[in-house]
Amino acid sequence: MPTINNATLNLTTVNNDVTADITFDAVFTRFERNLADMGMTFDRHVELLGVDAGTTTVLLVFDPTNLPVTAGAGPQTIPVALSVTRPRSFFQEDTDNDEIGCNIRIHSQGFPPVFTPDLFTIQRVLVG
Repeated sequence: MPTINNATLNLTTVNNDVTADITFDAVFTRFERNLADMGMTFDRHVELLGVDAGTTTVLLVFDPTNLPVTAGAGPQTIPVALSVTRPRSFFQEDTDNDEIGCNIRIHSQGFPPVFTPDLFTIQRVLVG
């Protein structure tokens, strides 16, 4: 099963807009790379979440995208960088500060298990 390393979520506010930058490395073993060479595909799935009092709200779902895994002798690391800019009000799911997180997983097509375990980034707090 592929692993997800170095996951980060950064939020930048400029005027009334917030940019969410998500980065991570998808790491594939030699075995997974050989499976990809035989036709298996791997897609990344990323959701931007609002987190409050133990509940989560899906704010945005990035389109699933195929990761370009190739055959090879050792592990392969594929860096992923996503960014979205929305008005500050988009992140306002309640009346206090907004805790934002990101859920990342990799979906394999053609061999179980279907998804990697979810990896939740450290949440960030937007004040104001």
